[in-house]
Amino acid sequence: KLTPYAKDLEDNWGPPPGNLNSDGENLLVYGKEFGNVFIGVQPSFGYEGDPMRLLFAKSASPHHGFAAYYSYLEKVFGANAVLHFGTHGSLEFMPGKQVGMSGKCYPDRLIHSLPNLYYYAANNPSEATIAKRRGYASTISYLTPPAENAGLYKGLKELGELVGSYQGLRDTGRGPNIVNSIVAAARTCNLDKDIKDLPTEEDDAKDMDLDQ
Repeated sequence: KLTPYAKDLEDNWGPPPGNLNSDGENLLVYGKEFGNVFIGVQPSFGYEGDPMRLLFAKSASPHHGFAAYYSYLEKVFGANAVLHFGTHGSLEFMPGKQVGMSGKCYPDRLIHSLPNLYYYAANNPSEATIAKRRGYASTISYLTPPAENAGLYKGLKELGELVGSYQGLRDTGRGPNIVNSIVAAARTCNLDKDIKDLPTEEDDAKDMDLDQ
């Protein structure tokens, strides 16, 4: 068998293939091969809404599709190593001992003899330690990019400035002219496709009730 511990999964998930990562008859491995590289999507925990159940429940196990994924990588595709992207995955949270994995622990069973490289965010060292301790991972840290307010761009920025001007000048004689500019800018940004009652290009704000 490609997955020698498959029988142990049946207590929690019934006989294979189950209903996760399967079409009812076959187990499915999601991904695509690019020469000697396979890029795949790691299966879900299986316990949606309660993922930590796998980590703390002694009787739990990964589902058939999860086990098949790693069996495929090692024994069908023949990978020389696995590179996990993202913080964090599921492998290192599978049932088993917290330290000193044995052959009965699912992280050990799943990764088996595959070298495990792991890109891990530098600002999460505690869970990176779990990946190293339970998934035998060699972690490669990276800094997450700084985040800032993206703001508006191109025509939307001009439209935002016009709306701001109107809010301060609506009660002056410039109000109608600014509204005309707002309508023109909105059409330039194709907002007329979303706003059904946007005034036409022929309409003049001077003839409108701007309080409506």
